[in-house]
Amino acid sequence: MQRTSKGSGGCRAERAGGVASVAGRGTFAAGGGRIAVAVAACALLVAAAGCAATTSLHERAVASNNAGIERLRANDLEGARAAFRLALEYNDRFSEPYNNLAIVALRRGELAEAERLVRQALRLNPDFAEAWNNLGYLRLRQGDAGGAVEAFEESLRTDPGQLDARYNLILALGLAGQYDAAWEQALRLDVASPEDPTVQALLAWVATLRESPEEASDWATRALAARPDQPLAAYAMGWVLLRQGRAAEAEPFLRLGAQADLGGFAWSLLGAALLQLDRWDEAREVFARALAEGPELVPALLGAGLAAAWVGDYPAAAEYLERGLAADGRAERGLPAAERERMEELLALVRQQVELQSR
Repeated sequence: MQRTSKGSGGCRAERAGGVASVAGRGTFAAGGGRIAVAVAACALLVAAAGCAATTSLHERAVASNNAGIERLRANDLEGARAAFRLALEYNDRFSEPYNNLAIVALRRGELAEAERLVRQALRLNPDFAEAWNNLGYLRLRQGDAGGAVEAFEESLRTDPGQLDARYNLILALGLAGQYDAAWEQALRLDVASPEDPTVQALLAWVATLRESPEEASDWATRALAARPDQPLAAYAMGWVLLRQGRAAEAEPFLRLGAQADLGGFAWSLLGAALLQLDRWDEAREVFARALAEGPELVPALLGAGLAAAWVGDYPAAAEYLERGLAADGRAERGLPAAERERMEELLALVRQQVELQSR
């Protein structure tokens, strides 16, 4: 999520008002000082420091930076960028405008420029916790979950009270396959922010990664009771129902869960439900959406292969299954041996059909 805060600005990244607020972490909707971004439950923070101003020029820099924050809240990207650049004219050693300019670059889809600006903020202030969090977010957007983990951990080393960074760390750990570490961090976050439905939804999601349906159901139920529109919790509940063979009941939860930006995983799970419901054409469309977000996502590739085979599109089925098995071979955590054998047998049958059709 993205959060705005005001301060007097200065040479350090001390926030007026202390640590980040969990209430500022809306990941799936704009409003209330939040700006929606593409990754479910990830944050870029707009920050202003809390040191006392020492010169009139710096006071003007702080005023311009704060004006930029207000314009960014109003979705005036051009005005915000102009204000942040003006702040740097007054004080080019002021780290916060660089960090805030990265928000503008992100909203404009300029990820490389956003990273350059965040790194400049960190060169000026290596202890800028929000900027480390932002760097982690950008790495996560670029598919570097391991690098994101390092950046979020650095943010927390600088300020353990950064609840936003801890939330993002949990997401990164989960996507990096470090499920036990993600669970431990999620429990800590629940202690720091009890009865928070966003945290409960996160715990439900991590429980699905740990293959723990009872915990997933418990946390998802609690989160959805407080916020029925919570995508991560809906994803977890859909996962539980699908494991129980209740695909029709799982479908509406998984459609809501698809709004959680999980790199195509949520779409893949919805596709699996549609396969169970024998809705092959719809499943193909859903798996295509999953692959648009994650071209090497094994469940999406194999699901797309299954759906294509069922409708008789054997060349496409062979391509998807071959890619899926190849990607699985490169994965740190591959398919269970029995499941991989089943997919290999299916691929052999599909190849036979392709050969027959070519005669």
